[in-house]
Amino acid sequence: MAVFLDGKETSAKISEELKSQVAALKAKGIQPTLALILTGTDQYSIRYVNIKAKRAEEIGIATKIHHLEKTTQLELTSLITILGADPTIHGILVQLPLHEGLNEQEVISTIPLVKDVDGLSQFTMGKLLMGEDCYFPAGVAAIFEMLKRYSIDEREKHWVICGMSNIVGKPLAACLSNRKTIVTFLQKDDPRITEYTKQADILVTELFKKHAINIDGVKNGVVVIDFGNNYEGKKVYGDIDTEGVSHIASAITPVPGGIGPLLITMLLSNTVKAASY
Repeated sequence: MAVFLDGKETSAKISEELKSQVAALKAKGIQPTLALILTGTDQYSIRYVNIKAKRAEEIGIATKIHHLEKTTQLELTSLITILGADPTIHGILVQLPLHEGLNEQEVISTIPLVKDVDGLSQFTMGKLLMGEDCYFPAGVAAIFEMLKRYSIDEREKHWVICGMSNIVGKPLAACLSNRKTIVTFLQKDDPRITEYTKQADILVTELFKKHAINIDGVKNGVVVIDFGNNYEGKKVYGDIDTEGVSHIASAITPVPGGIGPLLITMLLSNTVKAASY
């Protein structure tokens, strides 16, 4: 029977560690500060930014929210340039998706690498590919942190990544390319998915399809990281049939309560690191 990788418990432990680190920085006269930029009026984005700000403040990180209901590309990039030059700002996060008409990659690339605590710019991707030091995107950082906390060895394993978003799949593949692993990555609609999931030692899914993979699609002892976020009414399901797969997996992230609770935590961890330099 699989070990359930508890994201809530892991997140709580990391948050306590971050509180101590923030207190130590404040004792040196450094107030870790995160700038949050929100465009448009999407209520989900507004709520998510407020959650990030609340979580940050709970561990002692100051936040500055810039809500631009209406803005131009030039106004937005100019704001980021100003924040990038401000020594009191340690991290800059632009909430995605942007308001209609704004160019996402141009905006993200304006964030200085040292303040890209969300790890989403093309410059960060380049660093990941080259195996150089940078802030990992929150989803990638959450995977490695979860494995470390549960003493799961990631090395010399066959990783299979199903789904290649700019947030998880692509940066994870880039990161793994510099480690002692075998990596297979597939687009979410690839007809060969089940063929390859059966070979995975570590399986990461980002398929956006309820229970797309069941017990017949994995091998004994697999470690499963499920990024599925599939709603039916108010209930959320993962990409993995957790109940079935848990009978032969060695470890699995449940949905909800698995990898999700770590995402904001890892963003805040990157912010504390940025303030420490």
